Amino acid sequence: MAKMNETERDAFLAEVRVAVLAIERADKGPLCAPVWYRFADGVFEIAMANDSAKAKLLRRSGRATLCVQDEAGPYRYVTAEGEVTVEAVSLEERDAFLRDVACRYLGDTSGNQYADSFPGHEEAIVTMRPRRWHTEVLG
Repeated sequence: MAKMNETERDAFLAEVRVAVLAIERADKGPLCAPVWYRFADGVFEIAMANDSAKAKLLRRSGRATLCVQDEAGPYRYVTAEGEVTVEAVSLEERDAFLRDVACRYLGDTSGNQYADSFPGHEEAIVTMRPRRWHTEVLG
C-alpha cells in the first residue's frame, strides 16, 4: 500500500467522483450519505436542503468525514475529517452552485436540465476544511 502526496490527492479529488459524507449522531451510528462535492484550495463544498437531517446534524456536531474512492483498480481512496460550516444561501447563490456542480457531474446539457428541474426548497452550502487526511493506493 502506498500513500498519495498532496498533489496526487488534490488531482484525485478534482476528478468527478461521488463522496460519502459521514456525520456523527448521538443515539445511533453515523449518518452516511452519498454527495456531490466541489473541491478547490483544500476546501470541500456540498449543497443540501437547509432543513435536511444532514444539515441539522452538521450544525449540531460542527464536523464530518468525507470518503472519496476509486471503484476501479488501482483502488485508491481519500478520507478527510474536519470542521464544517452550514450556511443558508439565496436562490441565486443556490442556482449558481447547483448548476456548477450538476454540470461537473452530468455534463453541460444534462447538468443544466437537472438544475432547471431542481425543487425550489431553501438550500445550504456546507464548507469543510479538513484537519486530517488519509490516503491509500491499494495495488
